[in-house]
Amino acid sequence: MTTKNKAIVETTAEVAEKTMDQVKAGMEQAQAAFKTQMEEATKHVAAAQKQFEAVMELGRGNLEALLKSTTVLTEGMQEIARTLLAAQQTAFDETMANAKALASAKSLREAMELQMTFAKAAMEKMIAEAGKLSEHGAKLAEKAMAPVAERVNAAVTTLTRPLAA
Repeated sequence: MTTKNKAIVETTAEVAEKTMDQVKAGMEQAQAAFKTQMEEATKHVAAAQKQFEAVMELGRGNLEALLKSTTVLTEGMQEIARTLLAAQQTAFDETMANAKALASAKSLREAMELQMTFAKAAMEKMIAEAGKLSEHGAKLAEKAMAPVAERVNAAVTTLTRPLAA
C-alpha cells in the first residue's frame, strides 16, 4: 500500500470515527430528550388521573348528598301529610260535635251563637295550623337543602384549587 493510499485510509478512518462519535452523541442526546419527555408525560398523566379521581369523588359525593336531601324531603313531606290528616280528623270530629250541639239548640238565637263560636274557634285553629305547617315547611326546606349546600361548598373548594403539577 502506498503512502498516499495509506493516508487516505487513515483519513477515512478518522472521518468515520468522528462521524460515529457524532452519531453516538446525537443518539445519546435523543435518548436523553426522549427520557425527559417521557418523564414529563408521566407527570402530566399522573396529575390528570389525580384530577379525574377528584372529580369522580366529587360526583359521588354529590349523588350521596342528593339522595340524602331527597330522603329528608320525603320523610318531611310524610310528616306534613300525617299532621294534615290528624288536623282534618280533629276538624271532622269537632264538626260532628258542633252539628250535634246545633241540633240540640232550643232557639234560633242559641243556634246562631253556637255557630259563631264554632266558626271563630275553627278559624283560629286553621290559622294556628297554617302557621305550624308554614314553620314546618321552612324547617324542612332548610334541612333538605343542607346536604346540597354542603356539596356546593365542597365543589367550589375542589374546583377552585390549583391543579397539581
